[in-house]
Amino acid sequence: MKNRIIALVALTFLVSLACQLFVPTTERAGTMILDCTETVSGVIAIQPTDIPEHLMETGIKQGGEFDVNEYFDVLTNLSMQDGYALDYIYPVDFLGAFPYLYARPADQPPYASATEVPESVELGNIRDHLKTEDVVQGYFEYAVMDIMAGQFYLVWHANYNDTEIVCNAEAATAIVDRINSADFGYKMDLKQQAQVRLMKDIEPTVTLTDDSAIVDIVIFTKWGGFSRRTYTIGRSFPHSVDINEEILVPYDCGVMF
Repeated sequence: MKNRIIALVALTFLVSLACQLFVPTTERAGTMILDCTETVSGVIAIQPTDIPEHLMETGIKQGGEFDVNEYFDVLTNLSMQDGYALDYIYPVDFLGAFPYLYARPADQPPYASATEVPESVELGNIRDHLKTEDVVQGYFEYAVMDIMAGQFYLVWHANYNDTEIVCNAEAATAIVDRINSADFGYKMDLKQQAQVRLMKDIEPTVTLTDDSAIVDIVIFTKWGGFSRRTYTIGRSFPHSVDINEEILVPYDCGVMF
């Protein structure tokens, strides 16, 4: 039985490969983002890896914690709307802890903790106040911010927020190798590995229309697999945002926090 399964997977791989080799492909629309790896790595480099003990225990910021406005040093085509600052509170409960990012009026003192926020106050949605330069790189950076900005100081259940941007085929293969060499959850089976290695058009692209920018990005999460996420972002501020997602290679590590 095992040999039959292996043979079936191998046949599926060969048929898929043949289709990829002999079916004509069309040229991709839009501008390919060639510095994807550098941009994503730049964001990761400034995100802290250690959580301040006082923050994890109390959820109260005392000063010296990560300043999310450092993102704009990497994502240089983004800025907050005039009169607003990027900030976060840090809710802590029995399910874990995570940063909740929001747009704060610049003349309003920051909240030190989630408990300081009055029930009558609705924190400003970042998307309503985040601006991008009207250039291809700016719209890509907008998507990067949307995906990655809250991925720091994550505790327990918050670690489900592990979505990463896949910049090219080499990065996709590296993810497969990492999953299958780690002591964490299920491995990727032969079919999944073959599907990943046959994925095309992985590099992110941005297509500009008269009134919107279409950002096409491949992402990966251990609790979902590889997907293609498409952002349609209005070119005028405030930017409207519509997001669609298509699963490319399903995978679930099977780990439950």
